[in-house]
Amino acid sequence: MNAYKNLLINNYNLILTGAPGTGKTYLAKQIAKQMIFGEVKDKLTEEEEKQFNEQCGFVQFHPSYDYTDFVEGLRPIQDEDGQVGFERRDGVFKAFCKKAIDASVERGQDNFDEVWDRLIDDLNESTYMEIPILSGKRNIHIELNDYGTGLTERMYDDVDAEKIKGHSKFFTKEQLYNVYRGFRGIPSGGHDNYRKAIIQYLRDKKGLLEYSKGQEVSEKKKYIFIIDEINRGEISKIFGELFFSIDPGYRGKNGKVKTQYQNMVGQEDVFYDGFCVPENVYIIGTMNDIDRSVESMDFAFRRRFAFKEIAAEESKQMLYSDSAWGKDETGKSRKPQDDVIKDVIQRMDNVNNIIWHNAKDGESEEKKCIDGLSSAYHIGASYFLKLVNYKKEDGSFDYDKLWDNHLEGLLFEYMRSMPSARENIKRLAKEFGYTNMSKYE
Repeated sequence: MNAYKNLLINNYNLILTGAPGTGKTYLAKQIAKQMIFGEVKDKLTEEEEKQFNEQCGFVQFHPSYDYTDFVEGLRPIQDEDGQVGFERRDGVFKAFCKKAIDASVERGQDNFDEVWDRLIDDLNESTYMEIPILSGKRNIHIELNDYGTGLTERMYDDVDAEKIKGHSKFFTKEQLYNVYRGFRGIPSGGHDNYRKAIIQYLRDKKGLLEYSKGQEVSEKKKYIFIIDEINRGEISKIFGELFFSIDPGYRGKNGKVKTQYQNMVGQEDVFYDGFCVPENVYIIGTMNDIDRSVESMDFAFRRRFAFKEIAAEESKQMLYSDSAWGKDETGKSRKPQDDVIKDVIQRMDNVNNIIWHNAKDGESEEKKCIDGLSSAYHIGASYFLKLVNYKKEDGSFDYDKLWDNHLEGLLFEYMRSMPSARENIKRLAKEFGYTNMSKYE
């Protein structure tokens, strides 16, 4: 595990590749734990679980995934009057990078969240507040918006006291926090005189402290972003100009690029003058060797990652881990006894040796591997972990169901176009120890 950790630290970007079921996703999370805690832990305390979820991000690529999901894009919003508009929103990776930057700075003086919660509690009790504008000429009537996510100053009809549509002003928590830190509430700065009045009121009446920015820490926490099935997405469409920023040689400010929506990024945003991948962010991707989509990954992308093949032989280690087998309804590990694990490994070896092995001169027909397949078609341990789903009443396990429901279908896909596919499936079933061989007669 230390070797994997060092490979990731030295290259920043790592892709785990190999045969199906070799536990690449599982291994990626184990590497993340090694990076975060300095060791792999099967069981995390509640506090450790929270820390892991904070410092480890996860996403799975698919053909419909794109730049707006990953980096940033326009998303529809609806105001209280039912009007629909669009605003720029960070994608999952950009938001993760912001967390990594925020964790690299020691907090200065900032109690905005605490004061905001008190303000919301007060408004839930009193329904509105009168807040003087900075000029002192009048008060503004502040209420919670209909969604409870921000504040509003509404205009009411003098006769029937009904809300006048289209004449309300809205102030979100994010906008007010921007003003608190000395930025514009929104890029145009519209209605910021109201936001400044609210901030001043919070200082005078609610104990809001003067904001001061923290200092960058010397020892930065490591943040690991896992991209499962990285080859299944259209890489150039998802990453866009990030091809430059994820390069190990351009981490941090040296790799700043203007994104496609840069003109919509507010001055309060940490990426106001360009996006970069922080130096404490590491990327782990996973992909199957034999997936057809692997061919679509271009060289510009490949050269930015270190590649490590995870062989089916290596994946056996998963079978000895409590966490790999999952837990039952009582929270107890479903890991079977060691003799069962040894039996599983033997059956796994029998099948994989027929799929491919280093042939020896004069090898008998019975021992020869299947023409057209390679070690990339070996079956990893993840498939055999499913055995715990087929436990019999007497406590033993039904290996035939594991074969019928999980292994046979995968092997058939491997050999779909081969003229001798049925004969090879029969041969593999026998080596596995399948008992219902009459189905192949």
